[in-house]
Amino acid sequence: MFSQIFKEGSIIRDFIPKYIKISEEIKEKIQSGVIKHGEKIYSEKDIMLKYGVSSTTARKALDMLRRENIIESIQGKGSFVLKTEILRSLKKVISFTENVKLQSMTPSSKLITKTILEDYTEYHKKLNLKDGEKILKVKRVRHGNDIPLLIDTRYINLKYFPDIENQDLSGSIYEIYESYDIKIVHSKQILRMGFLDEVDAKLLNLKKFDPVICIEGTLYSEDYSNIEYEEDLWNGTIFSFYVEASL
Repeated sequence: MFSQIFKEGSIIRDFIPKYIKISEEIKEKIQSGVIKHGEKIYSEKDIMLKYGVSSTTARKALDMLRRENIIESIQGKGSFVLKTEILRSLKKVISFTENVKLQSMTPSSKLITKTILEDYTEYHKKLNLKDGEKILKVKRVRHGNDIPLLIDTRYINLKYFPDIENQDLSGSIYEIYESYDIKIVHSKQILRMGFLDEVDAKLLNLKKFDPVICIEGTLYSEDYSNIEYEEDLWNGTIFSFYVEASL
Protein backbone atom coordinates (compact mmCIF):
# COMPACT_ATOMS: atom_id res chain seq x y z
CA MET A 1 0.00 0.00 0.00
CA PHE A 2 2.86 2.34 0.87
CA SER A 3 4.42 1.81 -2.54
CA GLN A 4 1.10 2.54 -4.25
CA ILE A 5 0.69 5.83 -2.41
CA PHE A 6 4.28 6.71 -3.21
CA LYS A 7 3.71 6.00 -6.91
CA GLU A 8 0.71 8.28 -6.98
CA GLY A 9 2.91 11.07 -5.65
CA SER A 10 0.68 12.03 -2.72
CA ILE A 11 3.42 11.57 -0.13
CA ILE A 12 5.94 13.51 -2.20
CA ARG A 13 3.50 16.35 -2.73
CA ASP A 14 2.84 16.60 1.01
CA PHE A 15 6.48 17.53 1.47
CA ILE A 16 6.39 20.33 -1.12
CA PRO A 17 6.23 23.76 0.59
CA LYS A 18 2.89 25.50 0.29
CA TYR A 19 4.36 28.53 -1.49
CA ILE A 20 5.67 26.28 -4.28
CA LYS A 21 2.27 24.57 -4.64
CA ILE A 22 0.58 27.98 -4.88
CA SER A 23 3.08 29.37 -7.41
CA GLU A 24 2.73 26.22 -9.55
CA GLU A 25 -1.06 26.50 -9.49
CA ILE A 26 -0.91 30.14 -10.60
CA LYS A 27 1.61 29.21 -13.29
CA GLU A 28 -0.73 26.49 -14.61
CA LYS A 29 -3.57 29.04 -14.87
CA ILE A 30 -1.30 31.36 -16.87
CA GLN A 31 -0.15 28.57 -19.18
CA SER A 32 -3.72 27.38 -19.75
CA GLY A 33 -4.91 30.90 -20.57
CA VAL A 34 -7.18 31.26 -17.54
CA ILE A 35 -4.98 34.20 -16.51
CA LYS A 36 -3.77 36.06 -19.60
CA HIS A 37 -0.53 37.90 -20.35
CA GLY A 38 -0.68 41.47 -19.10
CA GLU A 39 -3.47 40.77 -16.61
CA LYS A 40 -3.24 41.63 -12.94
CA ILE A 41 -2.93 38.58 -10.70
CA TYR A 42 -3.63 37.86 -7.04
CA SER A 43 -2.19 40.20 -4.46
CA GLU A 44 -0.46 38.95 -1.34
CA LYS A 45 -3.71 39.47 0.57
CA ASP A 46 -5.72 37.64 -2.10
CA ILE A 47 -3.43 34.61 -1.80
CA MET A 48 -3.69 34.65 2.00
CA LEU A 49 -7.49 34.57 1.82
CA LYS A 50 -7.80 32.15 -1.12
CA TYR A 51 -5.34 29.54 0.19
CA GLY A 52 -5.55 30.17 3.94
CA VAL A 53 -1.82 30.83 4.32
CA SER A 54 0.35 33.37 6.11
CA SER A 55 1.65 36.57 4.59
CA THR A 56 5.15 35.04 4.49
CA THR A 57 3.93 32.08 2.40
CA ALA A 58 1.97 34.37 0.07
CA ARG A 59 5.00 36.63 -0.38
CA LYS A 60 7.25 33.65 -1.15
CA ALA A 61 4.81 32.40 -3.81
CA LEU A 62 4.86 35.78 -5.57
CA ASP A 63 8.65 36.07 -5.20
CA MET A 64 9.06 32.69 -6.88
CA LEU A 65 6.97 33.81 -9.86
CA ARG A 66 8.99 37.03 -10.07
CA ARG A 67 12.31 35.16 -10.02
CA GLU A 68 11.10 33.01 -12.92
CA ASN A 69 10.18 36.20 -14.85
CA ILE A 70 6.54 35.13 -14.98
CA ILE A 71 5.16 38.20 -13.24
CA GLU A 72 6.22 41.82 -12.79
CA SER A 73 5.33 43.77 -9.64
CA ILE A 74 4.68 47.49 -9.98
CA GLN A 75 4.70 49.54 -6.81
CA GLY A 76 1.24 50.86 -5.97
CA LYS A 77 -0.44 48.89 -8.77
CA GLY A 78 0.12 45.20 -8.03
CA SER A 79 1.54 42.22 -9.91
CA PHE A 80 0.99 41.53 -13.60
CA VAL A 81 1.68 38.56 -15.85
CA LEU A 82 4.63 39.30 -18.09
CA LYS A 83 4.31 38.81 -21.80
CA THR A 84 7.18 36.36 -21.88
CA GLU A 85 8.50 37.44 -25.27
CA ILE A 86 8.19 40.49 -27.46
CA LEU A 87 9.81 40.12 -30.85
CA ARG A 88 11.49 43.08 -32.51
CA SER A 89 13.00 43.00 -35.98
CA LEU A 90 16.54 44.25 -36.56
CA LYS A 91 15.79 44.55 -40.26
CA LYS A 92 12.93 47.04 -40.18
CA VAL A 93 12.78 50.53 -38.64
CA ILE A 94 9.71 50.44 -36.39
CA SER A 95 8.73 52.65 -33.47
CA PHE A 96 8.38 51.24 -29.96
CA THR A 97 4.73 52.34 -29.95
CA GLU A 98 3.94 50.41 -33.11
CA ASN A 99 5.94 47.38 -31.94
CA VAL A 100 4.08 47.17 -28.62
CA LYS A 101 0.67 47.62 -30.25
CA LEU A 102 1.46 44.70 -32.58
CA GLN A 103 1.87 42.60 -29.41
CA SER A 104 -1.67 43.61 -28.27
CA MET A 105 -0.25 45.74 -25.46
CA THR A 106 -1.00 49.36 -24.56
CA PRO A 107 2.07 51.63 -24.86
CA SER A 108 2.81 54.54 -22.52
CA SER A 109 5.81 56.60 -21.45
CA LYS A 110 7.18 58.38 -18.41
CA LEU A 111 9.43 61.36 -19.09
CA ILE A 112 12.54 61.32 -16.87
CA THR A 113 14.60 64.22 -18.24
CA LYS A 114 14.39 66.78 -21.05
CA THR A 115 17.47 68.97 -21.60
CA ILE A 116 18.78 71.16 -24.42
CA LEU A 117 22.52 70.60 -24.95
CA GLU A 118 24.13 73.81 -26.22
CA ASP A 119 27.79 73.08 -25.43
CA TYR A 120 29.57 70.77 -27.86
CA THR A 121 29.36 67.10 -26.78
CA GLU A 122 30.21 63.68 -28.17
CA TYR A 123 26.62 63.53 -29.47
CA HIS A 124 27.16 66.64 -31.58
CA LYS A 125 30.07 64.77 -33.13
CA LYS A 126 27.99 61.61 -33.66
CA LEU A 127 25.36 63.70 -35.49
CA ASN A 128 27.99 65.63 -37.49
CA LEU A 129 26.92 68.92 -35.91
CA LYS A 130 29.00 72.05 -35.49
CA ASP A 131 29.74 74.02 -32.37
CA GLY A 132 26.72 76.19 -31.57
CA GLU A 133 24.12 73.80 -32.96
CA LYS A 134 21.70 72.42 -30.39
CA ILE A 135 20.56 68.95 -29.37
CA LEU A 136 17.55 67.96 -27.27
CA LYS A 137 18.27 65.10 -24.86
CA VAL A 138 15.15 63.15 -23.90
CA LYS A 139 15.18 60.24 -21.45
CA ARG A 140 11.99 58.23 -20.98
CA VAL A 141 10.82 54.90 -19.61
CA ARG A 142 8.58 53.15 -22.13
CA HIS A 143 5.86 50.84 -20.87
CA GLY A 144 3.57 48.15 -22.25
CA ASN A 145 0.45 47.50 -20.15
CA ASP A 146 2.12 49.60 -17.41
CA ILE A 147 5.14 47.24 -17.35
CA PRO A 148 8.49 49.08 -17.83
CA LEU A 149 10.11 47.62 -20.93
CA LEU A 150 12.68 50.10 -22.13
CA ILE A 151 14.79 53.08 -21.05
CA ASP A 152 14.84 55.26 -24.14
CA THR A 153 17.47 58.03 -24.30
CA ARG A 154 17.66 60.00 -27.52
CA TYR A 155 19.59 63.04 -28.73
CA ILE A 156 17.47 64.95 -31.24
CA ASN A 157 18.94 67.27 -33.86
CA LEU A 158 17.02 70.52 -33.22
CA LYS A 159 17.97 71.88 -36.65
CA TYR A 160 15.05 69.86 -38.03
CA PHE A 161 12.60 70.24 -35.14
CA PRO A 162 12.34 73.82 -33.82
CA ASP A 163 10.37 74.04 -30.54
CA ILE A 164 9.90 70.24 -30.29
CA GLU A 165 10.95 70.53 -26.65
CA ASN A 166 7.65 72.32 -25.98
CA GLN A 167 5.56 69.45 -27.32
CA ASP A 168 4.14 66.49 -25.40
CA LEU A 169 6.95 63.93 -25.56
CA SER A 170 5.12 61.17 -23.67
CA GLY A 171 3.87 59.51 -26.84
CA SER A 172 5.46 58.47 -30.12
CA ILE A 173 8.25 60.89 -31.05
CA TYR A 174 8.25 59.36 -34.54
CA GLU A 175 4.72 60.72 -34.98
CA ILE A 176 5.94 64.17 -33.88
CA TYR A 177 8.72 63.94 -36.48
CA GLU A 178 6.13 63.24 -39.15
CA SER A 179 4.28 66.44 -38.17
CA TYR A 180 7.49 68.19 -39.32
CA ASP A 181 7.27 66.19 -42.57
CA ILE A 182 10.26 64.07 -41.59
CA LYS A 183 10.14 60.28 -41.37
CA ILE A 184 12.75 57.93 -39.92
CA VAL A 185 13.51 55.30 -42.56
CA HIS A 186 17.19 54.36 -42.08
CA SER A 187 19.32 53.40 -39.09
CA LYS A 188 22.86 52.34 -38.23
CA GLN A 189 22.88 50.74 -34.81
CA ILE A 190 24.97 48.47 -32.61
CA LEU A 191 23.43 45.80 -30.36
CA ARG A 192 25.29 44.44 -27.33
CA MET A 193 24.66 42.99 -23.90
CA GLY A 194 24.84 45.29 -20.89
CA PHE A 195 24.08 45.36 -17.17
CA LEU A 196 21.97 47.83 -15.23
CA ASP A 197 23.32 50.30 -12.72
CA GLU A 198 21.32 51.02 -9.60
CA VAL A 199 19.49 54.07 -10.99
CA ASP A 200 18.32 52.46 -14.25
CA ALA A 201 17.47 49.19 -12.47
CA LYS A 202 14.90 51.07 -10.37
CA LEU A 203 13.37 52.59 -13.51
CA LEU A 204 12.82 49.11 -14.99
CA ASN A 205 11.78 47.52 -11.66
CA LEU A 206 14.79 45.21 -11.98
CA LYS A 207 17.91 44.68 -9.89
CA LYS A 208 21.37 46.19 -10.19
CA PHE A 209 23.49 44.16 -12.63
CA ASP A 210 20.43 42.54 -14.26
CA PRO A 211 21.07 42.04 -18.01
CA VAL A 212 19.69 44.41 -20.63
CA ILE A 213 20.01 44.64 -24.40
CA CYS A 214 21.80 47.87 -25.30
CA ILE A 215 21.12 49.39 -28.71
CA GLU A 216 22.76 52.61 -29.81
CA GLY A 217 23.25 54.38 -33.10
CA THR A 218 22.09 57.01 -35.54
CA LEU A 219 18.68 57.27 -37.19
CA TYR A 220 18.22 58.99 -40.53
CA SER A 221 15.49 60.51 -42.67
CA GLU A 222 14.77 59.56 -46.28
CA ASP A 223 17.60 61.79 -47.56
CA TYR A 224 20.00 60.37 -44.93
CA SER A 225 19.97 63.50 -42.76
CA ASN A 226 21.18 62.80 -39.20
CA ILE A 227 17.96 63.05 -37.20
CA GLU A 228 18.85 61.59 -33.83
CA TYR A 229 21.23 59.41 -31.88
CA GLU A 230 19.70 56.76 -29.59
CA GLU A 231 20.96 54.92 -26.52
CA ASP A 232 18.36 52.37 -25.45
CA LEU A 233 18.27 49.78 -22.66
CA TRP A 234 15.77 47.01 -23.44
CA ASN A 235 14.48 44.67 -20.73
CA GLY A 236 16.39 41.49 -21.60
CA THR A 237 13.89 39.22 -19.83
CA ILE A 238 11.13 40.19 -22.25
CA PHE A 239 12.54 41.28 -25.61
CA SER A 240 13.94 39.02 -28.31
CA PHE A 241 15.49 40.52 -31.43
CA TYR A 242 15.53 38.72 -34.74
CA VAL A 243 17.00 39.20 -38.19
CA GLU A 244 16.38 37.47 -41.49
CA ALA A 245 19.37 36.66 -43.67
CA SER A 246 20.11 34.79 -46.89
CA LEU A 247 23.08 33.99 -49.10
